[in-house]
Amino acid sequence: MKTLFCDICGKPMQDPVHERTYWHIREYDLCDPCKETMDAKLRPVVRAHVPYSTEWHDQLVLTTLEKASQTGRF
Repeated sequence: MKTLFCDICGKPMQDPVHERTYWHIREYDLCDPCKETMDAKLRPVVRAHVPYSTEWHDQLVLTTLEKASQTGRF
């Protein structure tokens, strides 16, 4: 049995299933509720940004994850 801890909220994830109960983004492991919160926070920003580029999106996600891991919340 493997136990992971969310890098944002710090809660343990018992028996994690990749891309179902936890998400691995670069060096961060996120539980599903934190991933949904991040997506909801970034959705309006991504929709309003013109022109869209994948490099910009990747940098936005990484910056958001870095800030959230330091503060412990989104």
